[in-house]
Parts: sequence; C-alpha cells; structure tokens
Amino acid sequence: MNLKKKYNIIGICIILLCCVGFTAVIKPFVQEVTVLEKPKTSFVAGKEVVLDFRLSKKVTTRLFIHSSFGSTLLMSSTGRFILPTSISEKKGIISYTLFLGTKKLAKGEIIIEPNLKTPLQLESYVGPPSIIAGGKDYTMQVVIAKDGYDNPLPDSTAIWLKHQFLNIEKEETVLSKDMIGWQNRFSYDQSGRLLLSSQVNAKISKEFSVEVFPSLPEDFEINSIRKHNYADGNQIVELMTSVLKDQYGNIISDGTWVTYNVIDAKGALLKTQGSTVNGVAVAKILHPDHKDTWKIKAYVPGIAESNTITIAFEPVIEDYPIEFRMQNREIVVGPLSSFMNQLIPNGALVEVKIINENHQIETLTKSTFEGKAKFVLKKEFYPSGIYDIHIKALGVHKEFKQLPLE
Repeated sequence: MNLKKKYNIIGICIILLCCVGFTAVIKPFVQEVTVLEKPKTSFVAGKEVVLDFRLSKKVTTRLFIHSSFGSTLLMSSTGRFILPTSISEKKGIISYTLFLGTKKLAKGEIIIEPNLKTPLQLESYVGPPSIIAGGKDYTMQVVIAKDGYDNPLPDSTAIWLKHQFLNIEKEETVLSKDMIGWQNRFSYDQSGRLLLSSQVNAKISKEFSVEVFPSLPEDFEINSIRKHNYADGNQIVELMTSVLKDQYGNIISDGTWVTYNVIDAKGALLKTQGSTVNGVAVAKILHPDHKDTWKIKAYVPGIAESNTITIAFEPVIEDYPIEFRMQNREIVVGPLSSFMNQLIPNGALVEVKIINENHQIETLTKSTFEGKAKFVLKKEFYPSGIYDIHIKALGVHKEFKQLPLE
C-alpha cells in the first residue's frame, strides 16, 4: 500500500510540473515599449525621407507605409526608417503605422511637397486642332506645371497663357487648381491660324497652332457661260457660283460641295456638281441635242442655295436628208449640218423606231460619223412586209408610213 501511494504522489508531481512548463511556453513575454517622439510630418520630393521614432526601449519594430503609389513594409531595430525613392520622390500624403509584433505603437501621416528647386517641366495640351469662326466655337488650352520628379506644382501657381491671331497678340495669367491651369480660347470672326503658347517662371512651352475655319456659307448667286446657244449636244455649259462667303465675310473653305439642279422643259431633272476653289464652285454640263429650256438652281446641301437662272437652246438644224437604199432595207441619215452649215461633230445620236402593224418592234440608235448614220434592216430580223419608220436626230422628227421592205 505504501508503495502504491508513493507512486501516486510521484505521478501527481509530474503532472503539476508539466502544467507549469506548458503555461510558461504559451504565455509570451510582453515588452512594455512606448513611443517617446514621432518624426516630422513634412518633406520635399527627391530629398531623403527618414522617419525617426524615439522608443523607450531598443526593440525591432516594423513600419507599414501606404501611399497612392503603393504600400511597403520596413523593419528596423533602431526606430529609424528610410523610405524608398519610389515613394519619397512623389508628391502626396503618406500614412504609416508602427508595429511591435502585432501591437500598434504609433500611426500618423506625412506630406511630401513638390521640389521647387528642380528644373520645371511643362505639359501642354491644345484641342481640338480646328474650330469655326464666329466666336461660338472654342479650343481648350491646358497646362500642367511639374517639378523635376514629375510632381504637379502647388495650387495657385501662376501660368501665363499667350495667343496670337492675325494682328492680335494677348497674354493672360491663370492660377493652377487641382494640378492644372486651363482656358477656353474662343474663335474670332475672321478665319485664319491661331497660335498658342504658355509659360511658368522661365519655362516656356512649344508653339501650338489651331486652324480657324470659315463658318457656314450664306446664300449665293450663279451664272452660266457657253460658247453659243445652239442645242448641238456637243458644246459645254459652264456653271459658276459667286464667291461663297459666311456671315462674317470669310471665303468658304476649299472643297465645299455645290450641287446644280437642272430642270428641262419636260420637267426632267438633271444634276451636275462642283467643289469650291477660292470660294467659287464650277460645274459643267453638255448642251442638249434638241431645242430646250433649262431652269438651274444650285445648293450647298442643307445649308445655302442660289438664285434660279433660265437658259434657252435653239435647234441646231431644221431639216436633214434621208436616203433609202436596197429596197428600203438600208437607211442613211444625213449629212447633218450645223448652224454654220458645217458637219455636226462625230457622236451625235440618231434614233430609228421600227413599227409593224401598230406595234413598235425595236428602237435602233447610232452615233454619227462624218455627219451621217447608217442603219441596215436585215431580213433575218425584219421579214418582208409593210413598216412605219420614225427617225429622230437633234430634236427633229420624221415619219415614213407604209414603207415596204422586200
């Protein structure tokens, strides 16, 4: 019994010793450390940024740093932390938290200001590159002034904005806000080229140019030029606008499209087009090949229109000879003579309609050569019988009825 009791006592002692040992391992040793002094809060970009923490004891601490450019974790056994240049060269607010193990010893913020002692840089933007005259359209000029580390200068930095247009030169001062200085540059009434530049202290930007184009064209006049007034289907009528201008007197930009609508005596619509050069749009159209009267009006589609002019064409011939050969199967039209009794230029159209038993069988068309056009009616296509033949050339119609084809 005594031996058993002795073993029980020994077992209890061993269990107590184990419990005491595990308790000592689980319970950490907590150092009582306090921050006696925090670092300064303002620095200049590009300079070494050192955060010194004076601690009550010498221990190893960690510093968590966060900025708009990222986060990092630094470690020190002296309480002195040097920020990496990727953070210390950038303007902005940096927040930090000092840790001892998992315990927060201190937290705060520092500010990095732009370095005004470095060479300045200017970023300038101008757009759009073209505007319309008249004072309603504008281009925007934007300037960002930066230090040598690409940091925008403080708000209220003075920026000189300059522009030149024709004989006008002006300079204005704006103060930067939220990193930029800007201004809307409205157009003048005249068209031309607007030059822009900017300056901060001694730093000058490059020159920018903005084209000021004329505004929309006003209504205009048209006229026609032709060599003669005969309907020969050969000569050209030249249609021409007056100088197209906007409401401020600027000549419209080259390449403005003008459409001429031509309505003939039967109400048919013809069209021709031209684009402006030095404000004038010229278009051309062939004379008709028969007596006609044209009413002509021009448009800049959806924007401006012209007056209406009327031009008349006289018939170039009153009559012409027709010869039937080979039992009426060969028809020779011409020679066709023009208004001075000269032969019609090659290419005049001659039309022959073939009618049998009041039904039009076919319409044949040929162009003249040396004043004549020849048609052959082959038996394979036109069997023997009685036909009506209608001939038209340069607006003159002739009909031959009950013509036998052998």
